[in-house]
Amino acid sequence: MDAILHMGPPPSSSSSSSSSSSSLGSLGSSGSSSPYEDLDRQKVPPHLAPPPYVHHFDSYSLVKQLSAGGYTLNQAITAMKAVRGILASNLDVAQASLVSKSDVENETYLFRAACSELTVEVRNNRRVADEQLRQQRTLLQHEVDILTQRLNQELLTLNDNVRGMFNDRRMAVREEQKAVESSIQQINYKITVMLNSDARSEIEGLRWVLIRRSALGIIFMAVLTLGTLRYGSYVTHERQKEAERKKREAEEARRHDGRNDHVPAPEAAELLAAN
Repeated sequence: MDAILHMGPPPSSSSSSSSSSSSLGSLGSSGSSSPYEDLDRQKVPPHLAPPPYVHHFDSYSLVKQLSAGGYTLNQAITAMKAVRGILASNLDVAQASLVSKSDVENETYLFRAACSELTVEVRNNRRVADEQLRQQRTLLQHEVDILTQRLNQELLTLNDNVRGMFNDRRMAVREEQKAVESSIQQINYKITVMLNSDARSEIEGLRWVLIRRSALGIIFMAVLTLGTLRYGSYVTHERQKEAERKKREAEEARRHDGRNDHVPAPEAAELLAAN
């Protein structure tokens, strides 16, 4: 068909009147398909279907223009049929894919009605959901209040229990402190008794040592005193003997020398002291 459309004009054009009359007669018989065939295919009642679109194709003018352009009559008719077939197929595609204005208006009305119904339903659902949320919030608030009261009661009970345990622990600690203090006092008493007994034993031992040493010292002093007295008496006795000897010697000297006293002064003093 494209080759026929792009075919160039022949160099000479000779046509007979019989062929032109027969071809022009066949133009009216080979028209486009009826517009009600689509209604039969779609099974839609005619009073509900939109009016069909009819394209008025001027085949005679097209054939005349092609003949005037240099094409033969058969070529012009063939080209016209090709154009008519392409136009019919395009119209079928357009009618199959496109919709009419009434259908668009109906669909728009139905869409708006559905949108309004959907809006009402959404509002109702939202209102119901809000009411449910409000009820749930009220229930949750009530449960929270109940839990808060229970928690406060449990906290008060726990506080009392903790105070009681703290007081019990304080009393137990005091009793333990008293027990520890009593045990410390007992240990101190035992240590004091042990230290006193040890100190007394050491003091007794030291006293006996001191007594022994004192006795030994007294004995030593007595012996020393006795020795000193004996030595003093011995020295005195010796001095007396020496004085008597000197006295006798002096008397003997007096006897031999007469009355002249030749005794020195110190000896005379000793003699006087001895007398």
